[in-house]
Amino acid sequence: MNRPVKKVLFMSNGHGEDMIAARIIQNLVNEPGLEIRALPIVGTGAAYSAIHVPLILGGENMPSGGFVRNGIRNWMMDLRAGLLPLTMRQIRALRRIRREIDAAVCVGDNYLTLLAGYFLKRPLILLPTAKSDYVSPHWAIERRWMQRFCHRIFTRDAITAESLARYGLPAEFLGNVMMDSLDYQGDDLKEPGAYWTIGILPGSRFEAYDNLEDIAQVIIHFTDLLSDDEKHKNIRYLVALAGSLGTAEIIGRLGAEGWNYQQPAPDELERGISGYLDYEGNQCSAVLKIRVALTRGRFADVLAASDLIVGLAGTGNEQAVGLGKPVITFAGRGPQFTPKFVATQKKLLGDSISLVERNPEIVAREMLAILTDPIRQNRMSEVGRERMGGPGGARRIAQEIVNLVNLL
Repeated sequence: MNRPVKKVLFMSNGHGEDMIAARIIQNLVNEPGLEIRALPIVGTGAAYSAIHVPLILGGENMPSGGFVRNGIRNWMMDLRAGLLPLTMRQIRALRRIRREIDAAVCVGDNYLTLLAGYFLKRPLILLPTAKSDYVSPHWAIERRWMQRFCHRIFTRDAITAESLARYGLPAEFLGNVMMDSLDYQGDDLKEPGAYWTIGILPGSRFEAYDNLEDIAQVIIHFTDLLSDDEKHKNIRYLVALAGSLGTAEIIGRLGAEGWNYQQPAPDELERGISGYLDYEGNQCSAVLKIRVALTRGRFADVLAASDLIVGLAGTGNEQAVGLGKPVITFAGRGPQFTPKFVATQKKLLGDSISLVERNPEIVAREMLAILTDPIRQNRMSEVGRERMGGPGGARRIAQEIVNLVNLL
């Protein structure tokens, strides 16, 4: 006798959260008698569409990119862009499918717990990826929501699971799904003979163009700091571009700053090198020649090849330190990478990340300080691996979802 099909709804509220949910779903696709649907609360849910998971409601991009917690300005921008009507549509969608869904998996924060708890009213698994005891413990009211609505809670790190468990909540740490979400192409981007390889993560939203302008200035100052011997070494710069970023916009912005775009060779294009930015100019009476490689679809490989990361990315910075890569960061100029956001990320990642002022000379000096200090590099690597935890969480969490659904 065939078992009835069980229907599970994944909810998430952010680009990184969508990717985590999608990675777990990929471990469920071959599970018999299971049907998956999704509701992206923030954004269009591209990570779900990429693996052909049907959406119960099409998402929309808001000006803040989902970072309404970063300030009243972001909140007001989203309100003007239609946040309240979008929220009402999402609530109506949850009510409409309530009787069709057997369980829900919420990836993000406790806002999802409230949405699913009040309007879906089905057994709920929560992945509170947005909060860690390294930064701030869950509030008492959040714990009450979890106690009321959550059947299982899978935290982003061990310290948070231990904290919630002390209050009697069904929380445990099974591994960090972010570390499962790195897809390697198997082609090493570290050039033979490279003296240093520096990875650049400008972010995935529109502010990434501003971040790239700032980082370009950092690279010029860094090159100028090098000794005459080091200036002649092969220092490789790799930019990991998100699919949302356009090459024309980058060329237009950095071209005005003296950078020239060069097409890659056909074999380089096949390897994910989408182009080069070359700079030649005078700085402090020295002639500088710099080449920066732009890559697409090679994010994990950029991290793997790098000796150091200059990162203005949320999830990307976390994945980088999880691989043991030293990261330097600073506050950007957009709605995501605000001083408050980077201060919170610093608390989360500890000494695995160096937070400095948004000043190209200061950032450049910190780059050189880390690259020439192997003891500090090792310490940053150890802290990063400890704070993020290892891979394997997606597979383990997927199995726990199957176990719960089979009991329904």
